[in-house]
Amino acid sequence: MTITTANEMTPSKAAATVPERPGLGLLGWIHPRDVRTAFHLLPVTSPADVEDFATACHARRATIPPAPAIAPGAQFTPGPTAQLAQRITAMQATDQYRTQYEPFGAAFAAVTLADLITPQWWTDTAYTDELAAAVPADGDLDGLFDFCFPQGQVSPPMMFNGGAVFASRQHDLVPPTPLRIARRTAGKVTLEFDVAPRANWAWLASVAGLPRPVIVNGTHHLLALLKAGRQEALCLMLQVQTVLDLQILGMNFQDPFLFKPDQLMSARPPLLRDYLKAAIAAPIGRHASDQSMRVGTNFELGVIPRGGQAPRIA
Repeated sequence: MTITTANEMTPSKAAATVPERPGLGLLGWIHPRDVRTAFHLLPVTSPADVEDFATACHARRATIPPAPAIAPGAQFTPGPTAQLAQRITAMQATDQYRTQYEPFGAAFAAVTLADLITPQWWTDTAYTDELAAAVPADGDLDGLFDFCFPQGQVSPPMMFNGGAVFASRQHDLVPPTPLRIARRTAGKVTLEFDVAPRANWAWLASVAGLPRPVIVNGTHHLLALLKAGRQEALCLMLQVQTVLDLQILGMNFQDPFLFKPDQLMSARPPLLRDYLKAAIAAPIGRHASDQSMRVGTNFELGVIPRGGQAPRIA
């Protein structure tokens, strides 16, 4: 009997032990300077070698279709607001809408799916398939509304070491809301804060100079609709002057997971429908992971002046 130790495992055997999520990558648009950073920070598990990944990126640049590839037509319409008036009113009354969308001038809209510009170069195949199986029937507006504006859920936290640990498969955790006084009596003050998931609504931006909107959030849901044969989606739409204006929405173009502004503004930008073309989208695996967040209780005991103002420091 032969026993193989961990140090003697071949790279292929070692890679097989890594939990992996299969996906598709639009490698042709990754800028050469970002290739190795993207490989290590995603991180990519297949191909297992960064040089193989770099070679694949170089080869895929030749598969980018020539411009123009976007059919003429309206970018978006106001959407079926009459049929969904009550749903839209209820959505606009939520804290999520009033704090994360209304301040930026979001408008309810219907948008053509195929030619949407995608800022991210990788999508999770299993997650897309899971969503595609849940796409509502054609003509079911209420079902489409629920699909395009899903309500996030927070799993119960694990309590240990004086803190609460939250975990999320969808990587949608955000820092808790500011601490506030919930209740106060002469004998007790109760403080509280909220932990809620990041908004996962279909959220697009119409950028001056671009023939189609850029996806800000909801790539997997929009791709699932397209994969299921749907032509349109419901969304919230923002109008901006430049791609860089999307940074106010939290889009960090230093993230190697995202394409850069010059790629999004190119004559042939990466499009949502490119994920459905085998000649363009390459199979790429990434390390499977869950997001976690620990929230603890910290306190400090000290001394402050009694009454009046704090002493000045010269």
